[in-house]
Amino acid sequence: METVSLWILKSAPAWFVSWSFRKIFGKRNLQVFERILELPKWKKVSFDSPEKWIFEDDNSFVIEVSSKSRDFSERWTDHFPSKKSFAVEVLLKINGERVHTPLLFVGVDGRRYFVPCPKISEAYGGKYYYWDTQALEYRVFKVIGRVDYLFDSLDKFGESCGVKIK
Repeated sequence: METVSLWILKSAPAWFVSWSFRKIFGKRNLQVFERILELPKWKKVSFDSPEKWIFEDDNSFVIEVSSKSRDFSERWTDHFPSKKSFAVEVLLKINGERVHTPLLFVGVDGRRYFVPCPKISEAYGGKYYYWDTQALEYRVFKVIGRVDYLFDSLDKFGESCGVKIK
Protein backbone atom coordinates (compact mmCIF):
# COMPACT_ATOMS: atom_id res chain seq x y z
CA MET A 1 0.00 0.00 0.00
CA GLU A 2 2.85 2.37 0.84
CA THR A 3 4.36 1.91 -2.64
CA VAL A 4 1.04 2.63 -4.36
CA SER A 5 0.37 5.75 -2.30
CA LEU A 6 3.90 7.02 -2.94
CA TRP A 7 3.44 6.41 -6.69
CA ILE A 8 0.17 8.37 -6.64
CA LEU A 9 1.85 11.13 -4.66
CA LYS A 10 4.70 11.43 -7.18
CA SER A 11 2.64 11.02 -10.35
CA ALA A 12 -0.30 13.32 -9.57
CA PRO A 13 0.08 17.04 -10.25
CA ALA A 14 1.45 18.74 -7.14
CA TRP A 15 -1.40 21.26 -6.93
CA PHE A 16 -3.87 18.37 -6.85
CA VAL A 17 -1.97 16.59 -4.10
CA SER A 18 -1.83 19.65 -1.85
CA TRP A 19 -5.48 20.51 -2.53
CA SER A 20 -6.75 16.98 -1.90
CA PHE A 21 -4.73 16.52 1.30
CA ARG A 22 -6.04 19.77 2.71
CA LYS A 23 -9.60 18.77 1.82
CA ILE A 24 -9.21 15.33 3.40
CA PHE A 25 -7.16 16.21 6.49
CA GLY A 26 -7.86 19.91 7.07
CA LYS A 27 -5.73 23.01 6.60
CA ARG A 28 -3.50 22.74 9.69
CA ASN A 29 -2.51 19.12 9.51
CA LEU A 30 1.11 18.03 9.86
CA GLN A 31 0.43 14.93 7.75
CA VAL A 32 -0.29 17.18 4.80
CA PHE A 33 3.02 18.96 5.27
CA GLU A 34 4.92 15.67 5.59
CA ARG A 35 3.52 14.44 2.27
CA ILE A 36 4.29 17.72 0.54
CA LEU A 37 7.91 17.52 1.78
CA GLU A 38 8.36 14.41 -0.39
CA LEU A 39 7.69 16.38 -3.56
CA PRO A 40 10.63 18.09 -5.31
CA LYS A 41 8.87 21.41 -5.90
CA TRP A 42 10.30 23.58 -3.12
CA LYS A 43 11.88 26.94 -3.88
CA LYS A 44 13.95 29.27 -1.72
CA VAL A 45 12.29 32.68 -1.95
CA SER A 46 14.04 34.67 0.76
CA PHE A 47 17.81 34.83 1.11
CA ASP A 48 17.76 37.35 3.96
CA SER A 49 16.72 36.59 7.48
CA PRO A 50 14.38 34.84 7.96
CA GLU A 51 15.12 32.44 5.10
CA LYS A 52 11.97 30.97 3.56
CA TRP A 53 11.18 28.10 1.22
CA ILE A 54 7.75 27.74 -0.38
CA PHE A 55 6.06 24.86 -2.10
CA GLU A 56 5.87 26.11 -5.68
CA ASP A 57 2.40 24.83 -6.49
CA ASP A 58 0.78 26.07 -3.28
CA ASN A 59 2.62 28.87 -1.51
CA SER A 60 0.57 28.43 1.66
CA PHE A 61 3.17 25.76 2.61
CA VAL A 62 6.26 27.50 4.01
CA ILE A 63 9.45 26.39 5.71
CA GLU A 64 10.98 29.29 7.61
CA VAL A 65 14.40 29.46 9.26
CA SER A 66 14.21 31.75 12.28
CA SER A 67 16.37 34.86 12.24
CA LYS A 68 17.37 34.25 15.87
CA SER A 69 20.30 31.94 16.50
CA ARG A 70 22.45 30.95 19.46
CA ASP A 71 25.92 29.54 19.83
CA PHE A 72 26.02 25.76 19.76
CA SER A 73 28.74 23.27 20.56
CA GLU A 74 28.72 19.49 20.88
CA ARG A 75 31.40 16.89 20.30
CA TRP A 76 30.27 16.23 16.71
CA THR A 77 30.60 19.93 15.71
CA ASP A 78 34.31 20.06 16.62
CA HIS A 79 35.49 18.02 13.61
CA PHE A 80 35.73 21.00 11.24
CA PRO A 81 38.28 23.78 10.67
CA SER A 82 35.95 26.48 11.97
CA LYS A 83 34.68 25.61 15.45
CA LYS A 84 31.91 28.22 15.19
CA SER A 85 28.47 26.58 15.16
CA PHE A 86 25.02 27.97 15.79
CA ALA A 87 21.55 26.57 16.51
CA VAL A 88 18.41 27.93 14.91
CA GLU A 89 14.73 27.00 14.91
CA VAL A 90 13.01 25.91 11.71
CA LEU A 91 9.26 26.49 11.49
CA LEU A 92 6.74 24.65 9.32
CA LYS A 93 3.77 26.81 8.40
CA ILE A 94 0.54 26.45 6.46
CA ASN A 95 -1.19 29.75 5.69
CA GLY A 96 1.14 31.50 8.12
CA GLU A 97 0.28 29.26 11.07
CA ARG A 98 2.76 26.84 12.63
CA VAL A 99 1.78 23.19 12.27
CA HIS A 100 4.53 21.70 14.46
CA THR A 101 6.83 22.65 17.30
CA PRO A 102 10.00 24.29 16.00
CA LEU A 103 12.71 21.94 14.71
CA LEU A 104 16.31 22.53 15.78
CA PHE A 105 18.90 22.82 13.01
CA VAL A 106 22.60 23.54 13.36
CA GLY A 107 24.90 25.60 11.17
CA VAL A 108 28.36 24.00 11.31
CA ASP A 109 31.85 25.05 10.19
CA GLY A 110 31.14 28.75 9.90
CA ARG A 111 27.73 28.14 8.26
CA ARG A 112 29.08 25.98 5.42
CA TYR A 113 26.78 23.15 6.49
CA PHE A 114 23.19 23.31 7.72
CA VAL A 115 21.91 20.08 9.27
CA PRO A 116 19.28 18.90 11.75
CA CYS A 117 20.47 18.60 15.32
CA PRO A 118 21.14 14.89 15.86
CA LYS A 119 19.50 12.89 18.60
CA ILE A 120 21.54 11.32 21.38
CA SER A 121 21.29 7.71 22.46
CA GLU A 122 23.21 5.54 24.89
CA ALA A 123 24.54 2.07 24.22
CA TYR A 124 27.23 -0.06 25.83
CA GLY A 125 28.06 2.55 28.43
CA GLY A 126 28.61 5.42 25.98
CA LYS A 127 26.52 7.90 24.10
CA TYR A 128 26.34 8.42 20.37
CA TYR A 129 24.68 10.89 18.00
CA TYR A 130 22.35 9.86 15.19
CA TRP A 131 19.82 11.06 12.63
CA ASP A 132 16.65 9.05 12.14
CA THR A 133 15.73 8.75 8.45
CA GLN A 134 12.04 8.50 9.41
CA ALA A 135 12.10 11.71 11.48
CA LEU A 136 10.51 14.93 10.29
CA GLU A 137 13.83 16.76 10.67
CA TYR A 138 15.48 14.42 8.17
CA ARG A 139 12.75 15.09 5.59
CA VAL A 140 12.97 18.85 6.12
CA PHE A 141 16.75 18.60 5.69
CA LYS A 142 16.20 17.21 2.18
CA VAL A 143 14.55 20.52 1.28
CA ILE A 144 16.61 23.14 3.15
CA GLY A 145 19.78 21.39 4.34
CA ARG A 146 23.30 22.02 3.09
CA VAL A 147 26.25 19.62 3.14
CA ASP A 148 27.44 20.09 -0.42
CA TYR A 149 30.58 22.08 0.40
CA LEU A 150 32.61 18.85 0.67
CA PHE A 151 30.03 16.06 0.92
CA ASP A 152 27.39 14.64 -1.37
CA SER A 153 24.94 13.48 1.32
CA LEU A 154 24.05 13.76 4.98
CA ASP A 155 25.33 10.19 5.40
CA LYS A 156 28.84 11.18 4.26
CA PHE A 157 28.73 14.33 6.37
CA GLY A 158 27.72 12.22 9.39
CA GLU A 159 30.59 9.80 8.83
CA SER A 160 33.07 12.66 8.95
CA CYS A 161 31.82 14.01 12.29
CA GLY A 162 30.74 10.83 14.07
CA VAL A 163 26.97 10.99 13.59
CA LYS A 164 25.23 7.78 12.63
CA ILE A 165 22.22 7.34 10.34
CA LYS A 166 19.43 5.07 11.56
